[in-house]
Amino acid sequence: MLTRPGVLLKKLSFEQTFLLLLVIASFSVRVSGLGYSHYYGDEIKTLYLDKTVAAFEFLLDQRKGPVQFVATWVMEKISGGYNEAWIRLPFSLASVLSVVVFYFVVKKLFGNTAAYFSTTIYAFSGFSVAFGRTAQYQSFLMLFGLLSLLFTLLSKQNQKKIYLLISALFWSFSVYSHYDGIFFLIPIILIYIGNKKDAVPFIKYFLLPSVLFLLPFYLPYIIKGYLASNTLNYVSRRMSGSGYLPNSSLYTTGVYNPLYVFFIFMLPGLFSFFTKGDRKLSIVQVWFIAALAFYEVIIKNPGTHIQNYLLPLIILSGVMLSKAGKYMRYTATALLCMYVGISFFTFVPSLNTGYPWKQSSFLGLRVNKIEKKYQLFLYGFPYNRGWERIRMYFEEKKDVNGVFTNDNDSYADYYLRGFAYTRPGPNFLPQYYVHVIDSQEIDNPKEHFLSENAGRYNLKAEFFNGTEPVSRVYKLIK
Repeated sequence: MLTRPGVLLKKLSFEQTFLLLLVIASFSVRVSGLGYSHYYGDEIKTLYLDKTVAAFEFLLDQRKGPVQFVATWVMEKISGGYNEAWIRLPFSLASVLSVVVFYFVVKKLFGNTAAYFSTTIYAFSGFSVAFGRTAQYQSFLMLFGLLSLLFTLLSKQNQKKIYLLISALFWSFSVYSHYDGIFFLIPIILIYIGNKKDAVPFIKYFLLPSVLFLLPFYLPYIIKGYLASNTLNYVSRRMSGSGYLPNSSLYTTGVYNPLYVFFIFMLPGLFSFFTKGDRKLSIVQVWFIAALAFYEVIIKNPGTHIQNYLLPLIILSGVMLSKAGKYMRYTATALLCMYVGISFFTFVPSLNTGYPWKQSSFLGLRVNKIEKKYQLFLYGFPYNRGWERIRMYFEEKKDVNGVFTNDNDSYADYYLRGFAYTRPGPNFLPQYYVHVIDSQEIDNPKEHFLSENAGRYNLKAEFFNGTEPVSRVYKLIK
């Protein structure tokens, strides 16, 4: 006989019920309408499109490790194409799993109550949800980094070296996802090495195996010059901020987490530095300060990499809320309900009314659209401007000899592949111009193309989402 859901919930403990509901809600906010949005520029870069290039050469010729590229390639093989929902699915699942692992890490460090608060904040934070809806490395970075941290805690608790070896494997996978995996080394080292005698087993069962796990990819990556050509120049630009609009990490955080509730939840974590804590709390504080210093002092344009210091700050906030008085905890719990609702409103296409490109409202509260005065890297937000329909329009034409758009060049290269995409140059007058309303571009000199060429183009087609126009196709007047 099947057990009814209500009866089942009564049989579960509070912790089991919490985890069940958390997983369901975390999965829902990440997977609902997953295929609605077009690929973002960096997502397109994860696709193995040119099969004339050998697979290993494709993996080497990148700015970061192979995990995201292998994940999208596997999904291409399974689904038989590049469908957005299928390609993003493993990243969504990795993000949900990271929520569960995060819970057990915090529970082992600080107990159940701290884990309840901090995990809910993490599960529905803007960066976590956005990257759970995006085919990029971040979800796997968090999953593998947190798994490495969990097995380090298990090794320390049970004095089993096999757990430390597993931790090394997962940490290597985090670095195979992105170099940001290095930040997980901070809590891992501080947790495991409590005295001098811990150093030898750590080197033997963690550091040396990690090097061996990483060498097969990163040794040829360095020797063949891909690190120098693809990574170092890019990192230097991010360090100097050259070629970017001014950075504001507070503004970036606010775009991904509108209505300031996330900031309210970060305050307890900051207040933890004014309280007396134990060694475990100090470890998380060191983790936070080190990542914060790197991304706010050394890197002038960190973009969404700020999630690396927000992660330990979320843990600190959960710990402080668990130590707060009864009424403060009740207030925080009520605010978390609103926080979860904001997350669904921000990222689920059927609930979003245009944010962050349009002013919207949530429960009567005004949510302002983005200001394009700061450098923003936008991922995971609902974004569909009819590119598939634009492609179908061009497929019906027999005379497409050049296309230009005010949207991201990568979109046109991908969604109009097979057509000649024209980039600016001498005597620049492409045959067709696709104007995207509320384009993905932030610092966009292409936005004024029509006004600069007034009278030279005629409107030929217009595309809508519902009653809202989202893009238009213009043709050069002969």
